[in-house]
Amino acid sequence: MQKTPPQFDLLVLGNEPAGLWLLREFTQLYPHSLTQQKLAITNPELGWLRLNKKIPSVLMSKPIAHHFGIEARDFFSAEVASRDRLFRWSPEKVISFFSDLPESLTERFLQSLAGPSSKERKAISLALIRQPDLLTYAQSLWKQIGRSRKVTPEMTIWAALQSLELFNFNSESLVSSLSHLQTYSLCEQQESVSIEQTPEKLFKVTLSSGLCLFTKSLVLNLTVNELLNLSSKNRLLEWSQTSKNILSRYFHYPLTLELENYRLPHNIQPVTILLDEEVLPEPDTEMWPLTLSSHLTGQAVTLWVTHRANFSYEGLTEALGKALGRFQHHFPEALKNLKHLSIPLGVESCYGDEQRQSIINQIETDAKELYGVSLLHVQTRKKGLYSLLPALRCDLPYPLGTLQGAQEILKEFFNKNTLKKHLVVAEELTQNS
Repeated sequence: MQKTPPQFDLLVLGNEPAGLWLLREFTQLYPHSLTQQKLAITNPELGWLRLNKKIPSVLMSKPIAHHFGIEARDFFSAEVASRDRLFRWSPEKVISFFSDLPESLTERFLQSLAGPSSKERKAISLALIRQPDLLTYAQSLWKQIGRSRKVTPEMTIWAALQSLELFNFNSESLVSSLSHLQTYSLCEQQESVSIEQTPEKLFKVTLSSGLCLFTKSLVLNLTVNELLNLSSKNRLLEWSQTSKNILSRYFHYPLTLELENYRLPHNIQPVTILLDEEVLPEPDTEMWPLTLSSHLTGQAVTLWVTHRANFSYEGLTEALGKALGRFQHHFPEALKNLKHLSIPLGVESCYGDEQRQSIINQIETDAKELYGVSLLHVQTRKKGLYSLLPALRCDLPYPLGTLQGAQEILKEFFNKNTLKKHLVVAEELTQNS
């Protein structure tokens, strides 16, 4: 007897945080919706097409976590190090150092995600005129929390004020407890998925194994490059109204140093940005972010370099080599304990074509995409197909824009009473925790 292909209420394609948050919220809302209709409570049919790669942690601010019911702990404030000072981007320091910012404005940004009012924008503009280095600190933080290169100074500062308290968040924890979630792994480089729409208005997803999945609602929850890699056998680009043109000409590329039996000085925070210039440095070439994570026997330090999206391997490794040189200048003892570099530097000609291409694929996979154009709509040309690409409202600190988009999808699935009841329960849980 032939087995019936799975049919899902919701199928999420990709690893971005917003789509995984959507799966969790859908699971929690579903029983409320059924009980209102006086139907038996059952589990929704949910699927996740996971790209076969490690899901990295992302930086998230305290207000974003609180608003979306995401468990958050171990908060820290980023630090900005110039030649003259080491400045902690914390609520107390910002209020005391940037005295032209109203204290009430800073406090509100710690509690609310609402955008600045016209009065608050004016206050930010006046503070910027009197203390122009406010934009320097905001730009340096935006290089870590942002995905757009076209943001006004006022909105950059607003985003930085939203990010006075940060934490490292791994979005996989959102779905780890969903026991009924069916997960399938995809390899994007092998174009292992084709998608078409059936006459019944279902989306048919065929995996390279031959397995077919059907779903009423399909969510594109991946980056633009990942979408491009998966779209050669389907019409996803056409349906989602997405093209490569929305990408910026520049990406952020990481070089990770694994240090064994060594730790950087205790005052180095999980996010530190080194500045070459004190006032209004050029963000791409004079701001050098590094992120830090610790393990039992040492630390992993990631240096972030801004470089062209269509890179040559030699050009990029030269830029990464300069970043490594700067790191050695600031921490001369650290490289004596270097165990591993994520990307080999300085020996490009020694690699065969296959290994060279593998390294390039790794670089592209680990890069942070930046966007020159912002996607504004979750809906696409096909009913039931939704876009949660990180380019969605990328003028906001990541992943706020896509999480707001996921909220809009929930409003299409559930009525107001169900959503209101769920929000009350979520608020009670937040207060209790």
